[in-house]
Order: sequence, then C-alpha cells, then structure tokens
Amino acid sequence: MYISPTMKKLNKYSIRVTDIASQYWCELQMELNYLYGQKLTSQISAGKTLHDDLENKISVPLILQPKNYADYLFKDFYKCYTALNSLDKNKKAREITLYGTLNSFKLIGKIDQLELKNNSTLLIEDKTRSNGNVPSEAQTLTHKIQIMVYRKMLGNIISKKFDYKAFKNLYSLDRLQLTQEFVRQLDALNIEKDLQSLDVIAGKFFAMISEIKNLSNILYLRYINQNTGNELKLFKFEYDENYTNSVIDFSVKYWNGERKAIPVQESEKWKCSLCKFFGKECKVWWNDGNSIK
Repeated sequence: MYISPTMKKLNKYSIRVTDIASQYWCELQMELNYLYGQKLTSQISAGKTLHDDLENKISVPLILQPKNYADYLFKDFYKCYTALNSLDKNKKAREITLYGTLNSFKLIGKIDQLELKNNSTLLIEDKTRSNGNVPSEAQTLTHKIQIMVYRKMLGNIISKKFDYKAFKNLYSLDRLQLTQEFVRQLDALNIEKDLQSLDVIAGKFFAMISEIKNLSNILYLRYINQNTGNELKLFKFEYDENYTNSVIDFSVKYWNGERKAIPVQESEKWKCSLCKFFGKECKVWWNDGNSIK
C-alpha cells in the first residue's frame, strides 16, 4: 500500500473521518495534533463517557482484552455485528464502524447511531457540549462534513462499491491471526465457535451492512449537554453527494502530499484563541506575541 510523505510524517496508516472534518476547522491544527499529541481534556473525557452511556443503554458491553491488531479488529466487528443483528428489534444501533478508501488510503469512521423510523434508516451524529450554548456555524460545518462522509461510506458498502473483498485485500486479512489468549476469552464468553474467525465475522458484518434498506438522505446532528444529558439542538439537513465529493477532493490533496497544511483564513483567526498551539508551534496569526486582533 502506498504511503505518502504526509502520512509518513504523521506516522499514519489510515485516515479517520474526523481528520477530514478537522481539516475544515483548521487543517494546520489537525496536523499539529498528530505531530505533538492531542491533549485529553475533561471535555473530551466527558463526551466519551456520555457516548458510552448511550451505547450501553441498548447494547451489553463486550468485555474483551485484545492482544494484537487481529484481536482488536475482531472485537470491533463482533460488537458491530451484534448491534446490527438487533437493529430490527431495538430500532437503534450505536457506534457502528465503517471502512472505505480515500483515494488509495484506508478510511475509517464510526457512526454514532443508526435508527429505523418510518420505514427509513436514519444516520444520527451526536456531539456533546460542556455548556448550554448552541454551537457556532463554523463548528456545525465540521460536524455536517463528518456525517456526510459517513453517509457516503455507508452508501458505498450498501451498493458494494466497497465490499468485503475490497476490505480483505486492503487490510491483508489473510495475514492476520487471533491470539490464543484472545480465543480463550471468546470461549469464556460462550461466543459461537463458527464465529471465532476474523474472516467470518468481518464477512458477516459487511453482509449485514449491505442489507440495510431505505437509507435516508436526511441527516441528523444532535447536540447534547454533557452535564444533564439533555438535547440542546437537533439539526436536520439533506445529504449532498456533489458537495461531499468536493470535500474529499480537497482533503485528499493534503494527504497525497500535493500541498502543505492550510491554516485558518484571516476572517477565522478567532479560532486561534481556542488553540493550544497558538503562539507556540503555530504563529501564523500571532500578533504582538500574545493576542488576536
């Protein structure tokens, strides 16, 4: 698999959908997060806890300790498989991982929620807020981009533009093997023997995704208060395939190494006051050493 100079610099082997969304907030900040490390803030921790709580309301937590990459993939596929298997019953499935490609690169994302409603399958992206404020238009844009790319990836799997065979080749699945310790954990949880294969569980996952019916073009962004768990705002908007393709075209030029990371424009330099790199690793809009004007 080709690894571009940009991917080598950032020590990355795949691109996350959240990376693409972050490029539309500040591409340079996204790059610096990989070069210098992203700080785990209390906001991020609280957001993760709320996502876990929402998932645990409809799914039993899967207590497994992966020992290698094959184990990790199996755990994720099995978790998603069981969630999709109960979609008809629960009308909801949470934290469904998606795989695809961005040009020649691996592309990975995770849908917060699939929901069956009025004979349609809806995509819902949850974002948490540490206060009761509705997000700004600039913040909402990145989240819209995120869910639109998810919609494209899901559509590609359903239409078999990206199927299990493509995934198997891209990830060299034949070279991956579960550890004996992990298999013992599967036995302890009474997971069926015929499912205890990465090849089998991945194949079943892709088969179940491809069977999703009536995928809606109306996408949902739901903002939730971290402290109360209450919904702050629900945005609905229509999926735009052409716009999503233009987003991907812009994004991939960076990952290919065709251009350097772009900082925010002058009209958006207010974002710099929210950035931990401002005045340190990044001084693009640093004014008099300590302020944004």
